[in-house]
Amino acid sequence: MSNEQVPFYKIPDAPLQVTAGAILGRLVDSVGFRFRWASEGMVDTDLPYKPAHDCMTQAELIVHIHDLLTTSAKNAGMPAGEPLSASSSVGEMTSRVLDLCARLSARFKAMPDTDLAARVPATWTMINGPLADCLTHIGQMLSWRRLAGAPPAPADLFRGLPPAGR
Repeated sequence: MSNEQVPFYKIPDAPLQVTAGAILGRLVDSVGFRFRWASEGMVDTDLPYKPAHDCMTQAELIVHIHDLLTTSAKNAGMPAGEPLSASSSVGEMTSRVLDLCARLSARFKAMPDTDLAARVPATWTMINGPLADCLTHIGQMLSWRRLAGAPPAPADLFRGLPPAGR
């Protein structure tokens, strides 16, 4: 699969309408894009790295991000799916996270505002809870990679574009 075929090579085009579902979908697109480039170039030997004994490993961070997205998916009425194991390969882990982001984004974008309103307070909790937490843990992944001497190429996070030259 080429780089451009992996989900979130660039952030998808913004929805044409501003709705609650479109905003939530765009937030998930941001999680997917940032995760995709934070995990770019990782290999299985990177997964056990953690900068201190009381920190999560890279594998544990990825599993936790998947779990957070799964929580949001359940709140959006999607089936739970299989849990992710920290013993999985980096390829399987990243593929599963990116696939879940793509499906969750599509689900939110297709949801009418009335469906999201019926899920209050879960809708509000998804924003300040699991989805915001995903962004925190993606930042940790980046920090761990820099500390390990293996930083990924920097994507243009504000414009949603891949690293220059990719």
